[in-house]
Amino acid sequence: MTDDKIKTFVPSRELERRKAEASRMADRYISKDGGAPELDDLGDLSPAEYGQRRKAMADDLGTSIAFLDDEYRERRKATKDGGGDGAFLYAPEPWPDPVNGADLLNEISHVATKHIVLPKGAADAIALWVMFTHAHDCFDISPLLAATSPTPECGKTTLLRVLAALTPRALSASNISPSSVFRTVDKWGPTLLVDEADSFARDNDELRGILNCGHDRSGAFVIRTVGDSHEPKQFCTWAPKAIAMIGKLPVTWQSRSIHIALKRMFPGDYVDPLRQGKTRHLDPLKRKAARWAVDHVNDLRAADPQIPESLYGRAADNWRPLIAIADLAGGDWPDRGRRVAEKFGGRREDLAPIQALEDIAAMFVTKGEKVIKSEEVVAALIKMEHRPWPEWKKEKPITTRQLAALLEPFEIAPKQHWVEGENRRGYHVDQFEDARQRYFGGEHTLPKTPSGGTFAARPLDPAENSHFSDPLAARGDEFLADHPLGGDGVLADRPSKKPQKPKASSGIADKKPEKGILGDSDPFATLKDQRLRLQPEVEMPDLPDFLDRRGR
Repeated sequence: MTDDKIKTFVPSRELERRKAEASRMADRYISKDGGAPELDDLGDLSPAEYGQRRKAMADDLGTSIAFLDDEYRERRKATKDGGGDGAFLYAPEPWPDPVNGADLLNEISHVATKHIVLPKGAADAIALWVMFTHAHDCFDISPLLAATSPTPECGKTTLLRVLAALTPRALSASNISPSSVFRTVDKWGPTLLVDEADSFARDNDELRGILNCGHDRSGAFVIRTVGDSHEPKQFCTWAPKAIAMIGKLPVTWQSRSIHIALKRMFPGDYVDPLRQGKTRHLDPLKRKAARWAVDHVNDLRAADPQIPESLYGRAADNWRPLIAIADLAGGDWPDRGRRVAEKFGGRREDLAPIQALEDIAAMFVTKGEKVIKSEEVVAALIKMEHRPWPEWKKEKPITTRQLAALLEPFEIAPKQHWVEGENRRGYHVDQFEDARQRYFGGEHTLPKTPSGGTFAARPLDPAENSHFSDPLAARGDEFLADHPLGGDGVLADRPSKKPQKPKASSGIADKKPEKGILGDSDPFATLKDQRLRLQPEVEMPDLPDFLDRRGR
């Protein structure tokens, strides 16, 4: 008989004995508060941990090591397999008595601060999000809870363990594929807790897109073909989700998340350890949260809370369900919830493009100028120690090219501008007016035009601008080199060149241009061909006519 057969061969009498012993153990070791048997934690132990503790556990339980070994193997297998039918995911049984919402939020917030070093207010945000997971289907927006840190060992995994113990149908994973996300959510409807997301999600556009689409209930679906016939099927992605990762959040997650930035503990700080599988003492809080959500379903569905003015767009959407929960919980939580929302959900400090808009708009106000050179803008940004610009990439200061890339989504680019007889490449105040009004309201009021009005938010018409429009740009450098104005300084998007003194035959006078109708100078005022001057009641000729007159 081979060793394998010896190991698997068990006499029927021995099987009966082990069944009887298992029944006796279950009856004997049921916990006093009516919870699950103590042996339920057995499968959570690693083989090394079990090997160290098996003899002491057998003695403590009053059973044989052989029985404990068999029990460990079965429970360990169930833990590793994850119970493919989803039976390991269960909705908590609601607490038998009515629950005070404010007291419950206080308890959950206390648990968070007990086990994790958190920034001020983060424990309240976590408590509100935990309650939200129990009332998830009462709302139409599902914000991610995102925990980030600059280095490992800052408490991200511990936070996910706390969430796993307090949220319904919690499913933890340290790696997950895009198809697994929508299939898991569609089949089991869990609270999905994803750790180590920096190792697999940052460069995975498909995964980020699937997680993003679960933010809004109306669009929380993906479509895939299934089976040999490739029939299209719709999969639901609507479920509460929490993500932990090292480094910065991807941009598309930033606006969809309640973001908690964790840091490593100071020397001397202390938190209570929370080991895997040792969280059953938190079960009453989970059951109380379930009961509170059941009792307030109708109120939560009808809730339309007042949102702080500093929150707008997706930030307001993210916090609307959490503030609704805070209002219904009562006590001091309506005020606490709004304070936390403003701190963690207002203008995102990690959205660098918005920061750049704010900082440059402030420069125009401080300097009182309408044009600032690109290098001057960058030099001023680098001096802002409280901003990311001094150590923008790889601990090096931001460059003019990197700044241009930040502003590109707002259709703002450095251009050539004629200022006081000098051709300067940089940014004009007009370029920021549209973005300023769209993204940060009335802050940083920009300088006025000489006529007293505000600068237009729309792009200037070609006939109103100090350079030619893109139709000329499309004709290329060969045409520009022959143009009476010369090649330099004509196009907004041409690379900057060192200004050269105009030749006598160029048609441009050396003296300072006269004032024009724009409140700036008229760059055409001194041209020999006076037909090209800008006049209040004379429009610029159409491009074909202009070319005909130039002999083209």
